[in-house]
Amino acid sequence: MKDLTLVLPGSVRVTRGKRRLVDLAYLALLLKKKYLVVATNKKGNPAVIHVYVVHYDAEGKAAASKYFDVLLGGVRLSREGGAKLTAPITSYSGVDESNCSSSKCLELAGLLMSLLKDFINKSSAFKISLHDEGGNVTVKILSRNGDVVGPLLKVRGFKTYGEQG
Repeated sequence: MKDLTLVLPGSVRVTRGKRRLVDLAYLALLLKKKYLVVATNKKGNPAVIHVYVVHYDAEGKAAASKYFDVLLGGVRLSREGGAKLTAPITSYSGVDESNCSSSKCLELAGLLMSLLKDFINKSSAFKISLHDEGGNVTVKILSRNGDVVGPLLKVRGFKTYGEQG
């Protein structure tokens, strides 16, 4: 998901191949990353985004603990509409939850804030906007003038696994 890499500040795209999760965690730690994001596909379309907290376990080995999963109901890539990003986004002005009417939308906004807290900069040209739409939560990246940039995600639901590391 090249589009996802462009909208996650500080991210590095790696093709998983046959790498084990622990190998990816070790690589993330080498790159001084806090999180590991793994996108899985179903019939060629993005289906679930798994977010892990990477750390060293008690024995000093690389480990990844599940933080949350995002179940996707649909994705519109930037090439399918909206402005295409030419450079990665390095920060966001915030997560706009003003159009949320459900607890699911508000909780997802909170998870995104916790994931991106190190990349919030009030003077940034981009923000994340969430709103409820037909039982799903639509997540958009908006430029300063309100144009949609990057992918549009329709989130069916999410599951949290514990506290952030």
